[in-house]
Amino acid sequence: MNPFSIKDVREAGSALIVELQGSLTMEAEQPLLNLRDWKRGLGGSSRTLVFDFRLVSSFSSSGIRVLTRIVRWGADGGYQSFAHGLTEQYQRLFRMLGLTTYLMIYPDEYSILQRLEA
Repeated sequence: MNPFSIKDVREAGSALIVELQGSLTMEAEQPLLNLRDWKRGLGGSSRTLVFDFRLVSSFSSSGIRVLTRIVRWGADGGYQSFAHGLTEQYQRLFRMLGLTTYLMIYPDEYSILQRLEA
């Protein structure tokens, strides 16, 4: 199992892009929750949260729970959430869990940014 880390956090237009790597497990909870006060929004001019999962090797139920909390808080914080880089297996799992109600899945970052510009 690869240790979790937040590889990069950057802005692109109105999007806050969070690149994750390793295993999204319970150890991801504090780094992710400490990154922002998600309930209050993304800060600055960002209105969109984009998770880049290309370097995430696995998810545990604890990791999915923290992710669910963050994207559900988007309604209170005034931001939309997107994801890319998920395998077909995890895309199906996210749909089964109802996570896609709060998190839109796209094939890549470019597609997300194009949608936001439109």
